[in-house]
Amino acid sequence: MEVESDFAGVTQAKAVWDFSTGDGRIFLERLRLIRNAIELLRAQGIEERFVVMLRGAVLKFVAKNIEKTSFAGEAIEAEHLAKIHAELEELSRAGVKIELCQYAMRKREIEPDNVLPFTRLEENVFANAIALQNKGYAFMQVD
Repeated sequence: MEVESDFAGVTQAKAVWDFSTGDGRIFLERLRLIRNAIELLRAQGIEERFVVMLRGAVLKFVAKNIEKTSFAGEAIEAEHLAKIHAELEELSRAGVKIELCQYAMRKREIEPDNVLPFTRLEENVFANAIALQNKGYAFMQVD
């Protein structure tokens, strides 16, 4: 008996990727997994609609100047940071919305003008996640 492919009959895939990790190595690897998922879905002829939501400690990776935040003094490997920025920008160019939680940014003392330019500021990404789930987006918690 032949087993049907998981992709059979799927024409569109919608997902919200919720990040809060402060580990740059893990964050970078998970971003690469999202890019890989996009490539796999597109190869199957499936349109993807992805939203990456960033809140908590992961926000240090989107600040242009970490010394102007509550993360000041934390060691962040420059190699990881450059790769994270490049991966996020590539995902954005591929159509992925990168949303930052302004509620969490205020707690982390990150000013709106101190974030990467291709990101979108949202007041509370939990509220956005709820709305998107009600529109059929899968919720993918990534820690």
